[in-house]
Amino acid sequence: MFKHYLLVLVCSVSFLFCTQFDQPVPTDYEVSSAVKWTMNSVEYAIITEYLYRSATRTISTLEPPNEQWVVAMDVDETLLNNVEYNRRRDLLGLGYSSESWAEWVKEESATAVPGSIAFVTEVLKNGGQIVLITNRNRDLDQFTWNNLTALGFPIDRSNTCIMGRSQADRDSVGESEMINDKDLRRTQISTGTATYCWENYPETQIHWNKSFSIIYEVGDNIKDFNQTTQENVDRLNFIDRVSSDVLLLPNAVYGSWE
Repeated sequence: MFKHYLLVLVCSVSFLFCTQFDQPVPTDYEVSSAVKWTMNSVEYAIITEYLYRSATRTISTLEPPNEQWVVAMDVDETLLNNVEYNRRRDLLGLGYSSESWAEWVKEESATAVPGSIAFVTEVLKNGGQIVLITNRNRDLDQFTWNNLTALGFPIDRSNTCIMGRSQADRDSVGESEMINDKDLRRTQISTGTATYCWENYPETQIHWNKSFSIIYEVGDNIKDFNQTTQENVDRLNFIDRVSSDVLLLPNAVYGSWE
């Protein structure tokens, strides 16, 4: 009886960590097909690598604009692959929760999406900067940064700004030209008013306190792109933009389509 109570206590502390990677636990629940596809299929790796290689070639042949330019990128399922989080939750018969997600982010165990490091390297090599517009909560930004640098992304505070989501981003939706909850941050970068980029790193203000041209956007969710949602996207027009100024990556596990 004591053992049963102990198991309940441990699992109550954190649903996420009741199942550890490569430590199978007897369960009545199965991993979803979407998670299996992302984890195990060669198709997923080929598709993401191919798309990133195409985008990397575009950047390498780009004629830089006269003004300072930046590439806006999502993080989850764009740079970082979090399928292990989804696997653990599936085995417990549970979905996403903000508490378990925060535990996962703090673990800093996500892996790199195939092709993403080479793409980021090419952007920086060609004189661009990168803004990471993620819907991870802003108080998790340092953990995200640690995960990225540990994987070998060649970023520093002068060439890359990470902007997690704040309440202001949520509240801005519906205001003038604010269609999705990333538009405010894109506007702040474009106008050189993204004070969050330098408030904790004052020596980097010279790199971010200026207007930028966002010449390329990368994400796995349609809301990762300027003023775009599931409801308003012009699919044919968007397709024409792929490999020109947008890169859309596959994500069969979750998204605004749910």
